[in-house]
Amino acid sequence: MVPSFIGQSIQNLAQFFMGSMSLSEGASLWVSAAILAIVCSAVSVGVFALFWKYKGKILRGNEVKIANIVSPRLPRLGNFLSTLRLPTPKIRFSLSGWKGIAGSIGMVAVGFVGAFSLVIATTDDTPVFPEAGAAYSLPLTFGIPLDPDLVTPEEPSQTLQLNLGDDSRIDKLTFENMDLGKTGLTKCIELTYATTGVATTAFLNTSKISFTGVSAPTFDMSNSHIHSMDVAGKVDGHTYGPTVVSTTPDVVVNSDRGAGTFTAKDSKVDRIVLSMTGSAGPTIGEVEFKNVNCKVGAISLTNIKAGSFTQDNTSKVGAGTGINSASYVINNDVKIFSGTSNLVDTPISIK
Repeated sequence: MVPSFIGQSIQNLAQFFMGSMSLSEGASLWVSAAILAIVCSAVSVGVFALFWKYKGKILRGNEVKIANIVSPRLPRLGNFLSTLRLPTPKIRFSLSGWKGIAGSIGMVAVGFVGAFSLVIATTDDTPVFPEAGAAYSLPLTFGIPLDPDLVTPEEPSQTLQLNLGDDSRIDKLTFENMDLGKTGLTKCIELTYATTGVATTAFLNTSKISFTGVSAPTFDMSNSHIHSMDVAGKVDGHTYGPTVVSTTPDVVVNSDRGAGTFTAKDSKVDRIVLSMTGSAGPTIGEVEFKNVNCKVGAISLTNIKAGSFTQDNTSKVGAGTGINSASYVINNDVKIFSGTSNLVDTPISIK
């Protein structure tokens, strides 16, 4: 709990420095860690100073005895050292008043920074995008490990989760040649808001979102605004019910300034989660799913504002329930300016 909180605090600070001061990711992380070390040091020294000031009341008359500190001495080696006449340094310092408190904070801070540096230098288990089992606050590529799934608490999580805040600006986000699905999980690809408090305001804003050669047992899209929709492929029954609204705007993301390109490919994960953590949502030039196959669970998409949404004719969706029971659904709260459906109902069971 505490390490996760500290890690999230460092990432939040680092993201702030990257956005406001244009620092590199590495520099932002080190500056954030140093600030956190100083804050922790100040709190530690402050608590100790308060304890020392009110020790009489806290201990109710019991004394705190500190043993005498014996200064180290050089061993006697005869006249050899006397001949050399080595000088013995004498250091005096005071731990009283504000100077003492400031000095104590400095010493503890140096200790925190040293310990933090040692931990970073001697460990290599920090997940780095696109490693599964972690949540990434893109554009930061260092992740925070996720807790095990409730369905298999004895196994480490293999979920790839992206927490996309309001200041997340990405040129292109690609998922390619990936196998997804885990027994017990109901969704294999999930694009949604992080909390119900931002359900009506947080949207993924993108020029284009595309599905090419994708397969899954079921597909569901809701609460989205798509300027141009073009879907095709074989499905085990479908409901194509978007609402045509002439005011649905075209979303155009052209500027790459301050944006990065992120790709996850050639891997196997339990599921992919794109979570909008802010109140307005991230801005992404293009989101692409290519040759992504789900053996278990649904592709669930909500809260999208896109210039275009396309799905090619090599994609397949079907739960094996028959064409009279829709496995592929685009709900009527999806608003479009124009759309074309070339979905073909065919008995399919994706396993």
